[in-house]
Amino acid sequence: MAEFPDLAVNLIYTVLCLVPGFVSLQTAIYAGDFDVELSEFEKSTWSLVGSGVSLSVLYFAYAFGMGLRTGQFILIRSIDLGWVALVVAYPGLLAVAVVVGLVVAKALAWTRLAHSSPTPDVRADS
Repeated sequence: MAEFPDLAVNLIYTVLCLVPGFVSLQTAIYAGDFDVELSEFEKSTWSLVGSGVSLSVLYFAYAFGMGLRTGQFILIRSIDLGWVALVVAYPGLLAVAVVVGLVVAKALAWTRLAHSSPTPDVRADS
């Protein structure tokens, strides 16, 4: 069976790891109804952050599930995903990315609302 060159495999993994962050970013912008223009650098940076959060949430869910299954709660577990396992797990990663985007949108909308609402003046009139 023919193997992909290492550079092609690394490129595929890089793209697959960046897409969840971009999905999180776009979900947050759409769900929060934000009118922002991000530069390419900002999009890339927030996509990396979103991917890191999405991958971390999925990994810790896996580690917790394995801990429940085996009775040994180990924080760092080795994961060696082949192509078939990656294809099966990737939709779950994208679903986690959408949830991360929705949570971020809700948090940003809440903070925007908290900062825009007028605060009552509690000072006594002199």
